[in-house]
Amino acid sequence: MSQVLAARFHEPLKPLKLEYVDLPSIADNDVLIEVKAAGICHSDLHILDGTFPPSKTPITLGHELSGVVAGKGENVRNVEVGDRVGADYLLSCGTCDSCLAGKDNLCDNFRCMAINSDGAWAERIVVPMRHVYPLPHNVGFPEGAVIGCAVMTAYHSLKQAEVSAGETVLVYGLGGVGIHLIQWAKIFGATDIIGVDIEDGKLELADALGATVTLNPTHRDPVEQVRELTNGGVDVGFEVVGHAATVKKTLACVRKGGRASLVGMTFENLTLSVVNDIMIPEVKIMSPQDHLKREIPHVLKFIEKGDFDLSRAVSHKMPLKEVNEGVRMLTNRINQPVRIVLEPS
Repeated sequence: MSQVLAARFHEPLKPLKLEYVDLPSIADNDVLIEVKAAGICHSDLHILDGTFPPSKTPITLGHELSGVVAGKGENVRNVEVGDRVGADYLLSCGTCDSCLAGKDNLCDNFRCMAINSDGAWAERIVVPMRHVYPLPHNVGFPEGAVIGCAVMTAYHSLKQAEVSAGETVLVYGLGGVGIHLIQWAKIFGATDIIGVDIEDGKLELADALGATVTLNPTHRDPVEQVRELTNGGVDVGFEVVGHAATVKKTLACVRKGGRASLVGMTFENLTLSVVNDIMIPEVKIMSPQDHLKREIPHVLKFIEKGDFDLSRAVSHKMPLKEVNEGVRMLTNRINQPVRIVLEPS
């Protein structure tokens, strides 16, 4: 059994520890991946600050990854040693009722990297073959890493909300997921796409990727502006910040009969009037649970054809040994991070 360097979470509000850990043996249906890039997602911060504890400790964090196949089990036929790959962090069983119905994100035997299985902030990782997919030829490892979460979550959110051509869309929060929601909204045919963020650099990026209007809520109440711009509110509002205050702002930006998608992980209690905030305007509220496995090939095709731009998906890159600095940068929004990617090897 070999050992690999990994960034390990032991307890909340403490720095991650760089430790050598035993790598699991490769079973017949497993793929060994040499990790080339692994993203730092905002949900990782919720683990680190104790609001979303993993099921075991210590545990290796990180769930966005890309790399090279370094070994495989006897039954693996979908990849070969040396292939460039990504891996789905949602480790579904494939046999329960939810999986058989195509809802593997609701798997009865659900496991997730960095929650109840060691994650990708390591030199190597062993992943079941059904969760490994080839990287598009036109994508580098850093950009390829963020496909698994930042790009897929945004895509699934648009699909769940049934955004269609000609609709107006609001994206409140332009981080790693929000910035990709802008692009997907444009691809899905939304004619008016409003991006909201407190960082001007992210607003400029949203402009470049397809937003028709960008707003900084520190300058003026975004609800007033959105309702003025859209004559009563957007068809679909996506909240991607994860705070109770921005959830309420997003709901207030949605027109009568519209939809609100709560994408950001919100752990605060939210006070709403069911009658005034939801029933009378007949707003439909939904919240995506990551993505579906069958959606991954759809997204890869968009990327392979050059119809989805990943060139600005990664704002910072750093070696695995600087993981705590990367976490500090994202936590404190230093240098306006979109996605910070670690490069273990």
